[in-house]
Amino acid sequence: MEHQLNKRGGWMLVKDYMIKEVYVARPNFTLKEIMGLFIENKVGGVPVVDDQDKLLGMVSDGDILRYLAPAEESVKGYYTYITILPGENLDEKVASKMNDKVSQIIKNKKITKLSPEDPLSDLIKVISKHHFKKIPVVDEHNKVVGIISRGDALRALYKEFVQKL
Repeated sequence: MEHQLNKRGGWMLVKDYMIKEVYVARPNFTLKEIMGLFIENKVGGVPVVDDQDKLLGMVSDGDILRYLAPAEESVKGYYTYITILPGENLDEKVASKMNDKVSQIIKNKKITKLSPEDPLSDLIKVISKHHFKKIPVVDEHNKVVGIISRGDALRALYKEFVQKL
């Protein structure tokens, strides 16, 4: 694995750029509660953790929007594919889903995470491959210790490389 030296002579590690004070959600949070958490704290995603703060998944604003999107029904024939919008519109769907649990949104999602000791290059590879905006950072016990975003990666690259040009 390729590592980069930072200006202090040490390795550029995730722990040097991650946000350490992390807002988290519990699996029993309702959709209404998680949306309130996002809006009040101006965040676009949070780790979902159990009672011991161990990572269960991530939920993002995009996950919520996809969950609330009006469903489409389709009819497939031998020669045709027709999309039919069902009767439930957005306001009905939002109203009917506000008490759904966060655990319903994160089920069946593969968790991508990093360690505080991972090199920054690992973060950049994961973000560019999967198009994630935020990645949880966990310790050896799978406990959330931070979160790192695309913006954090850009700031690190700028600080360590671009400013020196």
